[in-house]
Amino acid sequence: MLKTILCATDGSDHAQKALEWSSELAVKYDAALIVLFVTPHRSAPPELRRMAEIEHIVEPKTPAPPDAIAQSVAPSGATAEALRESAASSATIYREIGQRVVEGGKFLAESRGVAKVTALVEDGDPAHQIIEAAKRHGADLIVMGRRGVGDLKGLLLGSVSHKVAQLASCACLTVE
Repeated sequence: MLKTILCATDGSDHAQKALEWSSELAVKYDAALIVLFVTPHRSAPPELRRMAEIEHIVEPKTPAPPDAIAQSVAPSGATAEALRESAASSATIYREIGQRVVEGGKFLAESRGVAKVTALVEDGDPAHQIIEAAKRHGADLIVMGRRGVGDLKGLLLGSVSHKVAQLASCACLTVE
């Protein structure tokens, strides 16, 4: 019945439960399991940046000299360069965290007896990327947590799980 299951994860508690459910279903139906993390296109919050520095994901920022601070406030090429550097740093942080999350998910699935597990990290809008990955890999089922680590915006604009459930062309299982 099920040949391929896609489990979208963001490392949250609900996503962990989704991994457990998807692993159990993959074993029961001898299905392939794809563990997917989608890196968001937003700036990493200060807490996440600090954790990334401690874990050596990115280099620690050194305090800027006073004239560098004045230059970065002025509307110039230096400001644009600082913004590009910050965006690149955020992308690196999210990609590395995503890689760790999917590798942890792969380990969990394999330890529960799933024979074929693939770990993927993709960039972009989470709902869109989940749906596209499901199509690309021929997923029969998408499993995901009801709530993730998203911010208040998710409550106002609709959660990723809700968008996926409305737009996916395969069955969806939302886990709490």
